[in-house]
Amino acid sequence: MIVADLLAADTLQLRLHTPSSADRLGWDISWCAPAETIDPTPFLSDNVLLLTNGIGLNIEDQRTWTAYVERLVRVRVAAIAFGTGTAHRLIPPGLVQAASALDVPLLEIPRSVPFLQVHRHVTNVLQVERYTAVNRSWELAQECAQLAASGSHLQVILDAASQAVEGDLAIVDAAGSVIARSPAAATWSESDLADVPVEAGHGSIPLPMGTGDSFQLIVRNAVSDHPASTLLAPAASIIAVQLQTALHTTTHKERELEVLLDQVPDWAGVALEEFTASFRATGLDVHGPTLVLAATTGRRNLANAWRIRLLLQARFGDVRVQLRSGILYAFAQGPLDGVGPDRAAERFLTACVRDLPDQALVVKGPCHTIDELRLGIHQAGTMVGTVRKPQRAPDLGIRALIASTASSGARVAAHKLLAPVIAYDEVHSIDLVRTLEAFLGNDAQPGRTAASLFIHRNTLAQRLAKLEGLLQLSLTSLEGQATCLMALQILRSQASPAL
Repeated sequence: MIVADLLAADTLQLRLHTPSSADRLGWDISWCAPAETIDPTPFLSDNVLLLTNGIGLNIEDQRTWTAYVERLVRVRVAAIAFGTGTAHRLIPPGLVQAASALDVPLLEIPRSVPFLQVHRHVTNVLQVERYTAVNRSWELAQECAQLAASGSHLQVILDAASQAVEGDLAIVDAAGSVIARSPAAATWSESDLADVPVEAGHGSIPLPMGTGDSFQLIVRNAVSDHPASTLLAPAASIIAVQLQTALHTTTHKERELEVLLDQVPDWAGVALEEFTASFRATGLDVHGPTLVLAATTGRRNLANAWRIRLLLQARFGDVRVQLRSGILYAFAQGPLDGVGPDRAAERFLTACVRDLPDQALVVKGPCHTIDELRLGIHQAGTMVGTVRKPQRAPDLGIRALIASTASSGARVAAHKLLAPVIAYDEVHSIDLVRTLEAFLGNDAQPGRTAASLFIHRNTLAQRLAKLEGLLQLSLTSLEGQATCLMALQILRSQASPAL
């Protein structure tokens, strides 16, 4: 019920005495309260309709009328309904002036209309509205429950709730980060989330997670006939369950995933058959195309781990997620919506670019064989430390290929080649190994290498000359650069910092 509804009720015969705007007449009325004191605010709350005959308001000074209305504004009174004919034959001009200046609708209740009639009208309308809202809220909850039971992912349920309130919804974590939203194209700024206004069409509803996680369902710009908080309260429980499901279904088989990731870099010790058995133990299909993902995690982008889970679940039927050494690894199979694995991978990457533009994230695949999958996990895990945004890993990665194909003889040879450089670094503080890595990582371009190391080009030239002497090969030739690149990669793969 809004203020304008009172004016439209012919039986009440109310008349507006202030030039109130359509927005102001559109304020909700939560209840009505008779009050005859000069300061009724201790007994009032937001959106109340104040009923008064003005018995205790024999005021001559305009400043007193202004102070009276100012107090009502502070408690967000929806309107003042002033009864004439009992204590005042007409509405006092001072009250009209103060209400007009402070934009509070002032309604006149004529002598012929009892206060009780206005009170009953408001109460009856509010009861009908609340009954209708409660019924609609449970209908929405049932709709969301049916969607959840049919296997629909969280985004579908959130879209249904958004359509019901005819507004924008966002799920926000304890840090104030949006992890899911509807419509998907809606944008939410920090100011939208910092202080949710308490007014029609806005609100914040806690999600009953039953765990240590804290999430809020934020409503914005809702235009439904029913209060958004009432309409969404039962559905919030369904949304909370879906969030818990997103966590549990993607993180089960943790021990099996841990074993799998342990085996990835151990090319010499773990045969492909053993790796296949470990992959089968995770519950995934060894013959199914598998999307591999690696993303960095940290305090700054902690909420992105939830976003990644939800984006994966929106597009794949079977998802596994494991956090390891600051990197989130994910495996996804069974594309939804009737699309093929390649198309599903493209859609997922597009969604990541849109929703997580600053997240270091690498997508590999879909991988169609176990050996391709193993290479893909290694490639994504090592590559994610070098990117700053979502991107797809190339079909062939030289570093993963070198690590996987190097024989025991090649590993010994790599150690022998780099041993003089490592020994030199142990005695001196120059760090020639890092210099060599930076030189190769910058495509053997001295200018870029010097800039990345924050040294002068002459200093770099001296270091490269020292490296050539220790390595006994030329760093200006492609063969020499390739040899060093392979040796470094073999050395790093045995350390396996990413996995």
